[in-house]
Amino acid sequence: MDNFTISDGFGKLQSTDGHVSILVLISITSVFLLSKTFLYLRSLYRIHFHPLRSFPGPREAAKSDKWLYRQTKSIYPEDTYEKLHRDHQAKAIRIAPNELHINDPSLYKVIYKQSNPFPKHEAFYLGFNQPFPTLFTEIDGVKHKERRRLLNPLFSRAGVLKLEGLVWDRLRLLEAKIERLREQQDINLYDAFRLLTTTIIMEFCFADSGGMLDEEPTGFSSKFLRAFTFASEGVSTLQHYPLFRVVSNMVPASILKTLSPEVGGMMELLDFAEACVNRWRQSEAKAATVDHPIVLDHLESLSDVALVSEALDLLIAGSDTSAMSLTTALFEVLRHPDMEKRLVDELDAAIPDKNNFPSVQELEKISYLTACVKEGIRFASAVPGRLPRVVPRNESDPFVVDGKIVPPGTIVSVSAHTMHSNVEIWGPDARCFNPDRWLSPEAKSLEQYQVSFSKGARMCIGQNLVPIELIIVLATIFRKYKLSFPSGFIPPRRVDNFTIELEGGLPLKMTPRA
Repeated sequence: MDNFTISDGFGKLQSTDGHVSILVLISITSVFLLSKTFLYLRSLYRIHFHPLRSFPGPREAAKSDKWLYRQTKSIYPEDTYEKLHRDHQAKAIRIAPNELHINDPSLYKVIYKQSNPFPKHEAFYLGFNQPFPTLFTEIDGVKHKERRRLLNPLFSRAGVLKLEGLVWDRLRLLEAKIERLREQQDINLYDAFRLLTTTIIMEFCFADSGGMLDEEPTGFSSKFLRAFTFASEGVSTLQHYPLFRVVSNMVPASILKTLSPEVGGMMELLDFAEACVNRWRQSEAKAATVDHPIVLDHLESLSDVALVSEALDLLIAGSDTSAMSLTTALFEVLRHPDMEKRLVDELDAAIPDKNNFPSVQELEKISYLTACVKEGIRFASAVPGRLPRVVPRNESDPFVVDGKIVPPGTIVSVSAHTMHSNVEIWGPDARCFNPDRWLSPEAKSLEQYQVSFSKGARMCIGQNLVPIELIIVLATIFRKYKLSFPSGFIPPRRVDNFTIELEGGLPLKMTPRA
């Protein structure tokens, strides 16, 4: 038997380690090369062989979703898409490997039609990360129809008129706060309107607003509103990178609350909603405890998690959109002195006593006020961007854009921005705030192109509530106050985080009128 020394052992060990190191290096290199090869071949296919290869657009957009993701993180993605349509002289632009952005208004009714609309793109709506599918995020058409049947009575014209008292009551509370603060500081009406509309929706959903109006004694924000903003900014990331969504849903709530004040605010809002549902389940009186309908009473058949999801969805969707439309209408009227004078003159004539307002149905008869509301909703385009749908298979009637058949399974959309800025529909002043367009003989025909609430079977259920809020609030503010821009005022920048937000808000000086 050969002698075996310690040095021999070390030598064999080193030799073995060397072989292992080489194998590991080869494995890593192989994986790297295979990955690069796969990505190269995939890009080659998507650019030269994909069914959408004939549609123009950025080369990078054809290769991967990263280009589209970067646009969703920009200030206003629709500006980029609009420029691409213009540069390529095309009605359909390829903005992702399997997605087209379309600027042909005639196709809006095809995609978002009343009967058998194109189905929603699942990944986009999963990005809103609701614990349970809601009216907005539900993909299944049958389930959506059933949920809408439950909610329709609440959001019908007759249903939202029952909320008039709630709107007046919360507006009076906001007025009282404005009166306390207006002599010491400018009033940020964008923040104030967000606070107001959120309070109204919370009372409508839960019969409780968590004391939001008084949360900040000298301001108009709240932890819930800051959480809304944070959540909106993160939607596109959850849409494009579902792993983030999966991981976030696995992390215990106790840990999530410590990550940031905004995440903590979202978790507190969830806790608040769950507490409201529990209290409602235990109450025999239900809506008898308040003087207006509440959403929970119409969704009694749902599970607790479904109730919370639906209520939060209504809350987030119904607050920022209303506030943005309100702020836009007020800002545009204020920056056009002729419009302001015309509106104020009509309000003074219709409301001689500023402390005694007529009902909203009487206010709606003030023609220029109603026109300002309609134009504010159009011009704001509070949800300006993509609401993607999937082209269904229909061999007898294929979907055609620019003379090209769009393959089934392709993701498509026509945005509200596209519809509301089209000069062939609205005229050369499409990008201008012009309430008179709603007082013209053509006003009735324009209604079909007003898509702030979308159209068809999936249109926003709040379409009747928002105008009532705007009518009441705008009439009150312009009848009771003289508004002016502070020294050095810079118009706020619009930022698209699915819903539009105003950077810096709208600070104004408010002086009581006679």
